[in-house]
Amino acid sequence: MQKKRIATALALAVVVTGSSSGFASPPATHGLAPAAETTASASMVLEPAGSAIALKKVNLKKATTHNLNLRAGKSTKNKVLLTIPKNSAVAITETSGTWSKTTYKNKTGWVASRYLKNAPAAKKPAPKTQVESSTRKTTTYNLNLRAAKSTTNKVLVVIPKNTTVTVTQTSGTWSKTTYKNKAGWVASRYLKNAPAAQKPAPKPAAPKTAHRWTTAKVNIRKGAGTSHPRLGTVPANERVSYLTTANGWSKVKSSKGTGWISNKYLDKTGQYSFAVYGTLRKGQSAYYILRGKTSRETKTSISSHSMYLQPNKTWLSYVIPSGKASDKVVVERMDIKPGSYRATVANMDKWERFNPNKPLADQNYNRVLVTDKDGKKSWAYLGSKKIGEYLTKHGIRVTSGDYLKRF
Repeated sequence: MQKKRIATALALAVVVTGSSSGFASPPATHGLAPAAETTASASMVLEPAGSAIALKKVNLKKATTHNLNLRAGKSTKNKVLLTIPKNSAVAITETSGTWSKTTYKNKTGWVASRYLKNAPAAKKPAPKTQVESSTRKTTTYNLNLRAAKSTTNKVLVVIPKNTTVTVTQTSGTWSKTTYKNKAGWVASRYLKNAPAAQKPAPKPAAPKTAHRWTTAKVNIRKGAGTSHPRLGTVPANERVSYLTTANGWSKVKSSKGTGWISNKYLDKTGQYSFAVYGTLRKGQSAYYILRGKTSRETKTSISSHSMYLQPNKTWLSYVIPSGKASDKVVVERMDIKPGSYRATVANMDKWERFNPNKPLADQNYNRVLVTDKDGKKSWAYLGSKKIGEYLTKHGIRVTSGDYLKRF
């Protein structure tokens, strides 16, 4: 009787009763469950209670043949942790009788070994072709370039000795390269490393072009002097490229060609209009300095500046930088006639007691370039830093920014 019970237990590898089986049963219409597992008693277990079958450490690659239950222990009575899909690759780390231990989706448990098969062997990667990334070589002899890597293959062209080529691939004793639009193979033994390519010498920086401005309509001549033929007349206030100087004349490139202009009619800084804001404005006491010298007079304004009056001399105004874009001063932009430009600049400097050859800090007014709301640059006589510090503390600020509306 005892022998009969043992024989019965060994004959039943798996007891399947619905979801408690060693593998997940598919619908009855699929016909996947073995007949022996669908008729066995629900009380049967895969391993007899107290089984002494030893654990065996292994390292096997397997694949599931069915949707397979992963259980917490080696018995169909143990909890199902999850179902491993059919044809999933798993790694087996232990075996015990008819059970195998594995891990799937971070859960470790036991599966019925009968529903595992050996996983297909991993494919070996294809051998890599040895490639050299654009290696420069030089031929040591007149070298045959062949259609393939063998001396029996057709010669495509002969590469002359001491020719530098680029090797893109090597195979054994052969190197692949291209010469005269023909790609092929050459014997590597007849190649040597090419010398490092020399970096081209840096090009010298182009000399900075100097410029001059004509102060009036002026003749440009073939040579340095009035005895030389005239090439044409250059308009006033034209920017010309300065080349050289000789005998009080300058050789320049102009709209009338390259020639010579007397230095008396050339200026290094160009000609700018004047932005006037006080007694130099039209109708005021000092306007006579500009009367007849202007070609155009335009009312505009400059921002980030403030106007102040001297406390004991309220007709004496100063404009100083404020740093605030909302601060504006009304000015009149005076465009000076080219023929009067140099004389007018001298007269304006004299009136404002400005000497361009003295330090700015030692003078009450400084002649500086400002940009008005129209984007035009003009000379303006601004209060020096020292005057500005005094007026911001003790001066009378003209909030309107308009000298004509100072009271």
